[in-house]
Amino acid sequence: MKQLRNYTEEAVRLFVDKWIVEADVCQCDSCKLDVMAIMLNNMEPHYVVTDQGALYAQMSDFDPQHKADLMTNMGLAVQVVKNRPKHTRE
Repeated sequence: MKQLRNYTEEAVRLFVDKWIVEADVCQCDSCKLDVMAIMLNNMEPHYVVTDQGALYAQMSDFDPQHKADLMTNMGLAVQVVKNRPKHTRE
């Protein structure tokens, strides 16, 4: 069965846990989803239709510009969430 996937979202989901730990951001689901939402709202989507397409899209991970865009947006997103979490840290 064919599926429509946003590869950018898949890449963000894959790395978000590592990024928020490294940035010392709260790791609760709310903060993690906020980081992801901020990143995805500031990035171009990359939709693929098939599993083969998803695998092809993963090749863009090796594109230096794609990596730079992910890292830049990650830095901005974690700073926003770190500075203004929607809850108090326990």
